[in-house]
Amino acid sequence: MLRLEGVTAGFGHTVIIENISLALPPGGLLAVLGRNGVGKSTLMKTVIGQTRLHGGRITLEGVEVSQLPSHRRSRLGIGYVPQTRDVFPSLTVEENLRIAARPGKWTLERVYEVFPNLAERRTNAGTDISGGEQQMLAIGRALMGDPKLLLLDEPMEGLAPVIVEQLIEAFDLLRKDGSLAIVLVEQYVQLALDFAPRTIVLDRGRVVFDGKSEDLAADAELQASLLGASGSVAKRH
Repeated sequence: MLRLEGVTAGFGHTVIIENISLALPPGGLLAVLGRNGVGKSTLMKTVIGQTRLHGGRITLEGVEVSQLPSHRRSRLGIGYVPQTRDVFPSLTVEENLRIAARPGKWTLERVYEVFPNLAERRTNAGTDISGGEQQMLAIGRALMGDPKLLLLDEPMEGLAPVIVEQLIEAFDLLRKDGSLAIVLVEQYVQLALDFAPRTIVLDRGRVVFDGKSEDLAADAELQASLLGASGSVAKRH
């Protein structure tokens, strides 16, 4: 589904991620962890085409997308949910969803099934809903594009615990569906390790761990060395 080969990228002349290689199969799940500022969001933006590629190749289902603009990558099947959510304030919840719709299995009704809160708020303005509901809206809008690959950049950041639990339930539904490959960048370490069977950890723009999530979850010392003194950055309780 997704392959990165020796990818080096950043903004302008500044290199932020360096020599990253990974492959994700159709329906595969990958967690991306690391301290703040190590390049996690830059990796996601590089896959969707919002950074400057200094070297390497990115392919989606065997098609090279390295030099394609973001909208072309989206049409090929990449859905992206940024940290900033980027909800359209002048549109209602339903209009925010409909504007991204493409033919496929992700209909308005199916998004409402995954996120019932959005169905209840369908006539509200995009910014006249809670922060958690805006995050649901951003994810739902990405799904309306009928992606094959979904990039989630710290979707739980700044949300109340009750909203985090609702999103976890939604992610479980997406995971059980099995047809959608998902890359999850997250600061809730245990949540990320529970979600994906495979995890990579970034440090200073490079991959310093690539392996089974269960192995990392079981090794507190390794977590401490890779993720910080506590070994449990923002662990969910």
